[in-house]
Amino acid sequence: NKLTDEHGHGTHIAGIVGAEGGNGVGISGVAPKVSLMILKYYDSKGTEVNNLINTVKAIDYAVKMNANIINYSGGGIAPSPDEKAAIERALKKGILFVAAAGNERSNSDLKKYYPADYGLPNILSVTAIDRFQNVLPSSNFGEQTVDVAAPGNDIISTLPNGQYGYMTGTSQATAFATGVAALVMANNPALRKADQIKKYLTQTGDNDEKLTGKTRYRKRLNSYKALATQDGDLAFNGM
Repeated sequence: NKLTDEHGHGTHIAGIVGAEGGNGVGISGVAPKVSLMILKYYDSKGTEVNNLINTVKAIDYAVKMNANIINYSGGGIAPSPDEKAAIERALKKGILFVAAAGNERSNSDLKKYYPADYGLPNILSVTAIDRFQNVLPSSNFGEQTVDVAAPGNDIISTLPNGQYGYMTGTSQATAFATGVAALVMANNPALRKADQIKKYLTQTGDNDEKLTGKTRYRKRLNSYKALATQDGDLAFNGM
């Protein structure tokens, strides 16, 4: 199997999380010094069953290699006990699993989207907003199921073969949340466990009434506040 990115989606997500900064080329990722472990599970010519088997293998590999965060910019409406069990194995090691809320234009409280909606404490479900802070019409939302909102409309990032381009969706928003989580973890060794960092990112976001009925905490991701709050407020650690 070719390990190259034939689609561009994975490269776009990786760039948002951690494209090298300050090199005078293209964009800088949210966490430009992060180390990325790229695991390809999706084969466009493969069956759904095969892609699911490979998803589980990829999650298990990340767990085995002691990843701090797993970014999952994808999903579907069919749950899988095997996939859920793999994310539970990540939970046992305290690994944060940042998942796209999905682009089904629907309320996840009523119609679940997976893996974002397995209801595990290490999963951070992310929906997408535009520059006016409105949840995108294509993005899933849910007062009980979606944790936080992040930018996901017309985001420029890396593409294969040295290209750059724009993509839209909860996948892109998920990558922003992953990047901020990586920055926070790098700056604060006490905030490494999934439940801590999840609570931290949701509490340091900006309150936004536009997110009422759309997300659990009505918060927009705020990378500056997530980093600045660490210095002044250590109450977050006592969880």
